[in-house]
Amino acid sequence: MSETREASFGATGSLTRDEYDEAAKAAGLFRRGRAVAALGTVFLAAASVAPSPDGLTVHPVPLGIAVAYGLVVLLVLPRWVVARGFRTGRASEEKRVVVDGAGIEVFRGGESQRIVWDEVRWYHETPRLHVFVSRSRRRRCLVVLPKRLFAAPGESDLLAVFAHARAGDRS
Repeated sequence: MSETREASFGATGSLTRDEYDEAAKAAGLFRRGRAVAALGTVFLAAASVAPSPDGLTVHPVPLGIAVAYGLVVLLVLPRWVVARGFRTGRASEEKRVVVDGAGIEVFRGGESQRIVWDEVRWYHETPRLHVFVSRSRRRRCLVVLPKRLFAAPGESDLLAVFAHARAGDRS
């Protein structure tokens, strides 16, 4: 652990849309939202059923609204939000990311942004990615480092140890 305490890791490259989708899923960006949306869909569907003298009567219009709501909120909206995040975050542009004892710094063109470790809420590792999630004001920020960008053998594994020590998975 002492050898990773003062370590610095750097990578230069860009993300693919597939990697960004995987990072959003690993970060659980829609976990709570999907649970709320599913619950809302169930309540809307339940409202379309009413007791009658013959048993239960299903009203097709409210049931159709519940199905449409479920499809849009559970399937379409999350994909649209991830696609928008990919575009607005300019994830496909080449960046240089440096992870060190002070935090994470992202360089893009002539600008840079530093995230100190106190702002990093979660660290997730997938077979292909290192994903850092920070929260400032009411916005989440994803910093995604594909493991394919690390040239030195074992550097990606050392980054994982370092990131777990610094950020862990704080909830």
